[in-house]
Amino acid sequence: MNIAKYSLDNTKVIYFFLAVLLIGGILSFSNLGKKEDAPFVIKSAVIMTRYPGAAPADVERLITEPISREIQSMSGVYKIKSESMYGISKITFEMLPSLPASSIPQKWDELRRKVLNIQPMLPSGSSVPIVSDDFGDVFGIYYGLTADDGFSYEEMRNWAEQIKTQVVTADGVMKVALFGTQTEVINIFISVNKLVGMGIDPKQLAGLLQSQNQIINTGEIAAGEQQLRVVANGMYTTVNDIRNQVLTTKSGQVKLGDIAVIEKGYMEPANTIMHVNGKRAIGIGVSTDPEKDVVKTGEMVDAKLAEILPLMPVGLQLESLYLENVIANDANNGFIINLIESILIVIVIIMLVMGLRAGLLIGSSLIFSIGGTLLIMSFMGVGLNRTSLAGFIIAMGMLVDNAIVVTDNAQIAIARGVNRRKALIDGATGPQWGLLGATFIAICSFLPLYLAPSAVAEIVKPLFIVLAISLGLSWVLALTQTTTFGNFILKAKAKDGAKDPYDKPFYHKFASILAVLIKKKVLTIGAMIVLFIGSLVVMGTMPQNFFPSLDKPYFRADVFYPDGYSINDVTQQMKTVEAHLLKQPHVKRVSITFGSTPLRYYLASTSVGPKPNFANVLIELTDSKYTKDSEEEFDNYMKANFPNAITRTTLFKLSPAVDAAIEIGFIGNNVDTLVMLTNQALEIMHRNPDLINIRNSWGNKVPVWNPIFSQERAQPLGVSRQGMAQSIQIGTNGMPLGEYREGDQVLPILLKGNSADSFMINDLRTLPVFGTGQETTSLEQVVSDFDFQYRFSNVKDYNRQMVMMAQCDPRRGVNSISAFNAVWKQVQKEINIPEGYTLKYFGEQESQVESNEALAENLPLAFFLMFVTLLLLFKTYRKPTVILLMLPLIFIGIVLGLLVLGKSFDFFAILGLLGLIGMNIKNAIVLVDQIDIESQAGKQPLDAVISATVSRIVPVAMASGTTILGMLPLLFDAMFGGMAATIMGGLLVASILTLFVLPVAYCAIHKIKG
Repeated sequence: MNIAKYSLDNTKVIYFFLAVLLIGGILSFSNLGKKEDAPFVIKSAVIMTRYPGAAPADVERLITEPISREIQSMSGVYKIKSESMYGISKITFEMLPSLPASSIPQKWDELRRKVLNIQPMLPSGSSVPIVSDDFGDVFGIYYGLTADDGFSYEEMRNWAEQIKTQVVTADGVMKVALFGTQTEVINIFISVNKLVGMGIDPKQLAGLLQSQNQIINTGEIAAGEQQLRVVANGMYTTVNDIRNQVLTTKSGQVKLGDIAVIEKGYMEPANTIMHVNGKRAIGIGVSTDPEKDVVKTGEMVDAKLAEILPLMPVGLQLESLYLENVIANDANNGFIINLIESILIVIVIIMLVMGLRAGLLIGSSLIFSIGGTLLIMSFMGVGLNRTSLAGFIIAMGMLVDNAIVVTDNAQIAIARGVNRRKALIDGATGPQWGLLGATFIAICSFLPLYLAPSAVAEIVKPLFIVLAISLGLSWVLALTQTTTFGNFILKAKAKDGAKDPYDKPFYHKFASILAVLIKKKVLTIGAMIVLFIGSLVVMGTMPQNFFPSLDKPYFRADVFYPDGYSINDVTQQMKTVEAHLLKQPHVKRVSITFGSTPLRYYLASTSVGPKPNFANVLIELTDSKYTKDSEEEFDNYMKANFPNAITRTTLFKLSPAVDAAIEIGFIGNNVDTLVMLTNQALEIMHRNPDLINIRNSWGNKVPVWNPIFSQERAQPLGVSRQGMAQSIQIGTNGMPLGEYREGDQVLPILLKGNSADSFMINDLRTLPVFGTGQETTSLEQVVSDFDFQYRFSNVKDYNRQMVMMAQCDPRRGVNSISAFNAVWKQVQKEINIPEGYTLKYFGEQESQVESNEALAENLPLAFFLMFVTLLLLFKTYRKPTVILLMLPLIFIGIVLGLLVLGKSFDFFAILGLLGLIGMNIKNAIVLVDQIDIESQAGKQPLDAVISATVSRIVPVAMASGTTILGMLPLLFDAMFGGMAATIMGGLLVASILTLFVLPVAYCAIHKIKG
């Protein structure tokens, strides 16, 4: 079937489908989901288990290891990382990146069953393991509810809950979460001496409170024909009920409120705290449906907030901390402007070079390609985001390639006197299979990106989808729409049909230069090899980064104080930081969370906590142009004023967040050996002046005071090990006695010594302990020794083996990849790894290697498909070989582009490199295909090569020129600038190689003499 002829014979059918593409594209654009970044499933879950009172080593042995062993038997397990702290086990469980997103919910069900199986094996006193499979949820619409000093945390929480209830009903909202709420408690303050003196055992008191505070089904009785429900309230309904609880003591009955101060308070120390602009706050995060338009969802949320905010009392205020709907709208609008600029650039170039009529014809093809792509994206569920819109801009120059070839062929034929209709049919039909093969190869060059089993690659998968759809459509439209529209847009006949369009001085000069290059094949090819080797050498010295920073009016900082600092100490110190930041002229808003990272408001965010010595700072600026300088100023301020804290300031990136840029870990089973190896690595890092924030991943050791229980001393005094522990608990954080229910809240009841707030270490020695004897016994009477040591506050495992890492960050301005290479080389050279221990790198290097390996995994498949396509097109080995041999030479252009435009070779530059492969082969196919046509016309081999190259100057130059100049808007984008520079430089040189070097290589392989 002749597609071009069918199109001209059935124009009404073509017009109908073109109308569908155009109208459908316009409607799809308004309905497509809009997000800041491409959504994808984070294949990680967190399992938290509490074991109060246990040391990290015991938690690791009794909790972390059994759970990790059980879940490791699941299929599809990628990594198991764990952290065992005092009384807490935190296991981060990662599935294989290659698993399809649709299978993940089933995997989480299997994970829960595994955890349920191991639960009976855990020691008594441990909590039920909590599996959080929503660990990766993004709460992209993020607020902070601030309060003046007159409001209690209870009032703040009540209003936050009301906002949550109001917002969660908005269309497109999946869930709403709160951060920084304080746990309310009932504190019973009493002198421990008084408890001992009155013979009140805390265990008996706990039993009494629990027995008096239960819901009991009291049943019902028959009363004639009716059943009478008997209700006897067995619950405390007010705090006064607890105060009025009667106790039986040695001296008789007494009310609890008469001997103790009973009041409501908050759990001390708090687990998490949040401040916004120096005020206490509660974080409110809104997670939206990834398949819906976040901009429209944001409008729905705003409407819901508008209903409740006027009801809030003065002094409470809802601050916007990070609004993905606003950011996505701005980002999409910015990219749309870039897209329009690219379209105009492409059309104007075509008009200038090929004429107004050709510009209109090819430009109209571009519009239909974009409309059709948007329509198909809506059916596939691919939304508009930073990545898919970048795909449009990359495709912009490539979309017109097929139409340029068809239009140029038709114009040349018309100039030679051929009828317009026949010129269009021949111009489309002749190269149609070559163009299809070239288009397929261009798509295949991005295929490794789509198939890569990597989280980083998954972020940019929409780019491949957009390119594949749009390039495929461009081929169809070149044979249908271009021929149909060309029949009335292009001139019907030339003014002088006998004139050869290539009979011009420019073409004659080009032909003579090409003839000289072919004659001196060895010199030409040798010069290219030298340039190629030189480009590789230069590439090795150029700056390389994993991921570029994004252009946002925000930056973040993780602040780590020494282990052993309490959350209250950190909060107090960071007040100075808050005050400093709020004085800065370009700072708009400051949000700080203590004890943990906040809700995941941005996809690529770290997860730290629970960690009392930690603070996370989010700074919003008035304009993104101040971001880099403000981030550097804040980093310098923290290093100058808080040298005891490690501060890691970062701009926003799309790469996976890591604890440190450079992490070198040692895996083994003996803590002392791990410490020795890690200290050697830390010493190497300290010798490198380019590195800062050098630390051990386990942190510093913290002081631990351990009273050694003596059975010989305690037993005659009637004191048990449990009694001693409970006495210490009362003197410190408080002993749980039961629960008090108020509304939907369950408040723990804590028994505390009335001097707990002013308790000193030496007071432990004289602390009264509970026994069966009548005499008061102090703690020092029942212990043999007070053991004081410094110990690690956590134990970290990697795939069920202990891992300790030497961590550091490169100094500002130092390339992280070169810094890592320097350290890694020295570590391998100087440290002797004992048998049974493993050296492994983590951090950014691990993420980069994993992503690059994932991309490389399917490169053989892509090249195989390319070679098979070339083989089918040319039915010989020589022509595909000469085309593929030209590919390495594009590195010359890549290096040139990056150097001239001042960009670094990052992950997105690698994507540009993949795209260049397809673009280069596409141009080469057009030329080699034309050489075949010229040869079949009866020309001598050398004449065929030269005349074919001359005739392909305009198509190759136009195809490359439109792509290069269409990249201009992306060049200034923070994320895609490196990719744009790679494509612009690489394609410029690739086009020159196609026109000057490819014919030489073709002649060399086919033994055509000059």
